[in-house]
Amino acid sequence: MSSFSPFFRAISILCICIFVMQAAPSYARSIHAQTVIDTYYMTRQGEPLWLSGKRLSRAGKTVLKTLEGAWSHGLNPELYYVSDIEYILESDYANDPELLLKLELLVTSGLVRYIQDLSGMRVDAHALQLRPKDWNMRISAQDALSMIPENAEGIQEFLDGLGPQTATYQRLKEELKRFASKDDAQAVEPIDFNVTLYPGRGHENIPKLRERFGLQGNDTEARYTYDEALVNAIKEFQADHDLKPDGIIGKKTIFVLNQGKADKVKQIILNMERLRWVPDEKPDRFIVVNIPNAQLWAIENGEIAFSMPVVVGRKKRPTLSFVTEVHGVRFNPTWSVPPTVKKEDIWPKLKENAAYLSDKGMELRDGYQQASLTLDPQSIDWQGISEDELIALNMVQIPGDHNPLGRIRVLMPNEHNIYLHDTNDKGLFYKSDRALSSGCVRMKYPEKVANFVLRDVGSWDTTKADALIAAGETKEIYTRAPYITVYLLYYTTWINSDNKVVYGQDIYDWDQLLLQELEKLDGVPIMLDNH
Repeated sequence: MSSFSPFFRAISILCICIFVMQAAPSYARSIHAQTVIDTYYMTRQGEPLWLSGKRLSRAGKTVLKTLEGAWSHGLNPELYYVSDIEYILESDYANDPELLLKLELLVTSGLVRYIQDLSGMRVDAHALQLRPKDWNMRISAQDALSMIPENAEGIQEFLDGLGPQTATYQRLKEELKRFASKDDAQAVEPIDFNVTLYPGRGHENIPKLRERFGLQGNDTEARYTYDEALVNAIKEFQADHDLKPDGIIGKKTIFVLNQGKADKVKQIILNMERLRWVPDEKPDRFIVVNIPNAQLWAIENGEIAFSMPVVVGRKKRPTLSFVTEVHGVRFNPTWSVPPTVKKEDIWPKLKENAAYLSDKGMELRDGYQQASLTLDPQSIDWQGISEDELIALNMVQIPGDHNPLGRIRVLMPNEHNIYLHDTNDKGLFYKSDRALSSGCVRMKYPEKVANFVLRDVGSWDTTKADALIAAGETKEIYTRAPYITVYLLYYTTWINSDNKVVYGQDIYDWDQLLLQELEKLDGVPIMLDNH
């Protein structure tokens, strides 16, 4: 970059000092991270980054083009002064030192914020029921400024390297660009059946569904029947969208059928935001659960070792999103009933039948100490006890067929008391809607996870899990650091095995919650019609 005139350097330093010490011009007050940027330019003696002579340099134009394309990351270009910069460029700015200074500062400020926004979480983690320590947090303006290369030749490579480089993020970025290139608005007329529709059944909205799939109807009553041709079309649609291809039109199939372009764009933006919270660099071995997809993957050296369906928390008792570590595995676990389950699920049944605990093979204890006494459930006045008295009682499910934790529990300490475990109700894994637990994650193949976790512990082999389970006694096997990391994530879009983007359901309405937080920063999220 050619050196700038001594006159402009003097003007720059003078103007920057005025911005800091006195009432600033209106545009200066809107400069993001102004104090940090002003100090930076004073250390440079007013030497610009983005101007060559009295024009925007090639590097400056490269930055501007990147900021104009911020929408491809799901970000609003107006956060980065794109319109202000373009307005100056359309004026006679070369002959106006103040406009030249404003142009330089706006490009720098826009780039600093752009770097920050791609670095991590832009919103308040606590507002989303998240722990800040689990996620990439947005870096400071000072750190972002220090990342900008002095060498103009390296600016494009630097800009290309911002944001996640994971395959999923890049695929969603491609999908966003694909929507931007489409001329049609993909308007979708919602279809609602109000019931689960099975093959052979009839409904007044069947003709609308035929029209959606380009199937010919007729003038007879048969046009209202969910017939074989339409069933086959629905099965193909379900398979393409990572749904169970059973031809049954339930709420998940209806949800995807009714999604239009605007719905999908919004979903992509929200999930690209979440993807920026998770570090690209991960351990050699880790476990990830995607909550809306109710699916678990064990990853080793960047490859999927195995995957399985899981059962996650229902909406009233959601599985929270967080990151933790596995410290071991407990075989034949006992289960102390959590307060919410005790109050809402078990207490009502005890009021009807005082023998309920005994029938389920559960013990009642007078507290949570190791030496606490075992009580006779039928000696308690379940109708008359208070809620505080109920909470003080410890209901313990002993190992066995009645235990909802099954035979294996993964030890992963966390403040939420949420963990991975086996289950005594295997039938739930065959349901398409698996948001059915009280918050913990139930695994279809827990022995696979146990062997994955314990593989490097002593002389462990796959036969030991069977032997420990058969013994029937509670036994804990602990691992050593470095521990296996577990990521419980909330992505409502994901990539299937055919590299297609799948639009899943927002089972806890957390997309809407995130959208509300982003709107505080962005206003209305970007509209792609103009790109």
